[in-house]
Amino acid sequence: MAVFRIGFGLLVFISQIRFLLKGWVDACYLSTDFHFTYQYFSWVKPLSPDWLMYALVIVSALAALLVAIGLCYRWAAIVLFLSFTYLELIEQSWYLNHYYLVALLAFLLCWLPADNCLSMRSWLPRRSIPIWYADVIRLQLGLVYFFAGLAKLRSDWLLEAQPLKIWLRARTDTPIIGSLFAYEETAYLFSYGGMMYDLTIPFFLWYSRTRPFAFLAVIGFHAMTALLFPIGMFPWVMIAGSLIFFTDEEWGRWLRKFRIIKLDASSPTILSAPDISLSERQSAGVKKLANVKLYRVLQILLVIYFGIQIVLPMRRLFYYENQLWTERHYRFGWNVMLAEKTGNVTYRIVDKNTDRTWVNYPGNELSKIQEKQMAYQPDMIWQYAQHLAEKYRSKEDIEPAVYADCRVSFNGRPSQLYLPPDLNLLTVTQDEIYDWVMPLSWSPSRHK
Repeated sequence: MAVFRIGFGLLVFISQIRFLLKGWVDACYLSTDFHFTYQYFSWVKPLSPDWLMYALVIVSALAALLVAIGLCYRWAAIVLFLSFTYLELIEQSWYLNHYYLVALLAFLLCWLPADNCLSMRSWLPRRSIPIWYADVIRLQLGLVYFFAGLAKLRSDWLLEAQPLKIWLRARTDTPIIGSLFAYEETAYLFSYGGMMYDLTIPFFLWYSRTRPFAFLAVIGFHAMTALLFPIGMFPWVMIAGSLIFFTDEEWGRWLRKFRIIKLDASSPTILSAPDISLSERQSAGVKKLANVKLYRVLQILLVIYFGIQIVLPMRRLFYYENQLWTERHYRFGWNVMLAEKTGNVTYRIVDKNTDRTWVNYPGNELSKIQEKQMAYQPDMIWQYAQHLAEKYRSKEDIEPAVYADCRVSFNGRPSQLYLPPDLNLLTVTQDEIYDWVMPLSWSPSRHK
């Protein structure tokens, strides 16, 4: 738990500092007045004045650093979870799987005593903790891998090796191995290898005899991913996270071998004076009973939590559609590196009373990443339509209807209509918009 806490905290700290230095605070939160919000979280807005957004990112970074060193750990974990999650809820177009994972892991650390050793509080008596605390983190990481593997059981991934064909052909300039990426066989090898890796690696990490080899596979897989694809901190989070699969005995043996630290393998004991009073014994018994009840409550909450973590990725099974195309329940489902989509959308605003028409180009108001992400995500297309309706109502005395002319290309297929151009987006709800997505051309190989 301590090794995981240190690795996780340092990675998030570095990530937040990088976010500041890259100028992404302004790009994400301050460059536009309009923000795409998550359903039920439209109340989350950037802080004002602007300097408060920089301050919030700094607070998040400092909280991550405190988690890493184990100083004021519990409060730091809570601040990290709240600040990081708030930052991610402000702008939906910046959604990434690893941002979601960081928020989940920060939430779990709020409840788990990961600061019992190798921390600034190590001068306090060190007490052993139940192994299931570590299993909580292991299970969370295992679910990410497993559902990412299940999500790859699709025709595009297995039969067409898409989108890896597209991405690998764009990396033929990679030193030494780049020439291999020009062959289709390489894309298929990566596709099937990636699927098998995701589906099996949690089990190999959990089993002691295969754990060292599995961890080497984790390093190799994610190092290659980081080299070829610009997916941010995700590979490093998964490498650091995988360290928690090693047991306390294994860490103690290695640290003693390299003389990094001397760990006492024996279980800590609670010293008590022989003349302890009856009232003190009764008080200790009450505290012990209270702790047992807290453990039970925590276990129940974790069962509910993991039930949600299993249900969210499984929602796609209730719809007979290509989720990668419609985007319904795409987020929070561990759909990792499965789609290459580009789109273009313009809006027509029509006054229903006079038939007067305006054409709106989203790029005039939105940032580049907002415009790019919105062009192929139905709920964001819908959100911007509601925004345009309010904007034109406030400027003109009109009753608007808003239409989207949208074309999308998906995994090597030619661009095609995404939504009916005669659909008034003000007549459907955010949940209903997915039902209006046009059917997808079946196979990209037909267009070769």
